[in-house]
Amino acid sequence: MAPTQTTTLRVPNELRDEIARLAAARGTTMLDVVAEAVERLRRDEWWESVRAALDGLPDAHLSAYSAESRMLGASAPDGLDDH
Repeated sequence: MAPTQTTTLRVPNELRDEIARLAAARGTTMLDVVAEAVERLRRDEWWESVRAALDGLPDAHLSAYSAESRMLGASAPDGLDDH
């Protein structure tokens, strides 16, 4: 298996120290902390794009979407709607 390519990223010492503190508290690596932060940002931006798309829907389409979402949510076997 080929080694993973790496690069150097310059960050202020304070940020490096905070990443190191988070890694130590979680019992993980600094790379894992940075990777998780990037993944959370990517996910947050994706959800923001979904919210923006829903905000841009005409009322009739939004109503249909909401009704379909309720129907699908009620049929989900995960039991989350039971609480």
